[in-house]
Amino acid sequence: MTQPGDNSLAESMPPLKLVKAWYFIGAMMLFGVAVLSLMPSPDIGVSDKLSHLLTYFFLSGWFSLLAVKRTSLGWIAVGLVGYGMLIELLQGMTAYRYPEWGDVLANGAGVVAGILFYFSPLPRLLRLVDTRLARILLR
Repeated sequence: MTQPGDNSLAESMPPLKLVKAWYFIGAMMLFGVAVLSLMPSPDIGVSDKLSHLLTYFFLSGWFSLLAVKRTSLGWIAVGLVGYGMLIELLQGMTAYRYPEWGDVLANGAGVVAGILFYFSPLPRLLRLVDTRLARILLR
């Protein structure tokens, strides 16, 4: 049951049937970000800060789609910003990468922007996909 002032699209929808699979995909995305962030940096021709912003935008967007309550969004934001800071710290321990506060700021901006997915129609779309996939996979 929702509390007054805490209603949202995600809270009014049925729970995800394949929730473990969706979180596993998110965990694999986090793992991929860590691996790519700690490898020697290739010149990809894209602004480093833009790549940080977009990466954390998609990460926070993904986990926001999985959130059941609006109060979870703060934890998602804190967790992802902390994750980005940890990766920056680990980069400083390598001989070929170095940490930058600008990267942390770009990560944070991406996290804040991605959180807005929670307030979009996308959680409903994920639940529709989840229901249809569950029918196929869980026969």
